[in-house]
Amino acid sequence: MAVITSFPIKMSVEEAKREARKRNGLLARLITRLTSGGQREDQEIVMKTIYIENRLITFEITTDPIFLEKIFKKEAKPRKNKIMMIANGSTCGVSYYDGRGVETAETEVTEEALQRSDFSDAELVTRGNALARRILRRRVGGNFSLEPLEIESVYRPYHVAFFGEPEEGKKIYYVPVAADGCMVKRTF
Repeated sequence: MAVITSFPIKMSVEEAKREARKRNGLLARLITRLTSGGQREDQEIVMKTIYIENRLITFEITTDPIFLEKIFKKEAKPRKNKIMMIANGSTCGVSYYDGRGVETAETEVTEEALQRSDFSDAELVTRGNALARRILRRRVGGNFSLEPLEIESVYRPYHVAFFGEPEEGKKIYYVPVAADGCMVKRTF
């Protein structure tokens, strides 16, 4: 048993099973039927809860004062702010993290339920730096520098629905459902 810092589970296994059935569309049902050797479409759904390691990366933003501020204020100082990014340890995907209203808790789980990060901290920081620069260029503009201040490890729970009994060496269709209730959405 390991004690980890994780987001709390807010979705029950039954809710996750219903969500997985909704996501199991026509193409997925066809793939399931082909990979299961032509068995029935309504296969048994085996649910497992796993915790995937994520990294919370805090960057310090240092912006130089604008030209007019340098002229009129003799003691114009660079401004400092912070931005947080969350990096998925299994896909190396990075997104902006707004920690308001999100709490973490100490959880005791088995080693089989943990999936550690496949990527090094340097790779995750590089990806986070690139996304933070893209966001800040669009919003702030100007010249700024980014320095990583802190890297925290936090685990995110997922209920994984396996369609059929998982066996070694056999392909199986599965659907991961975020058990913490948070969803990563792209907005344009």
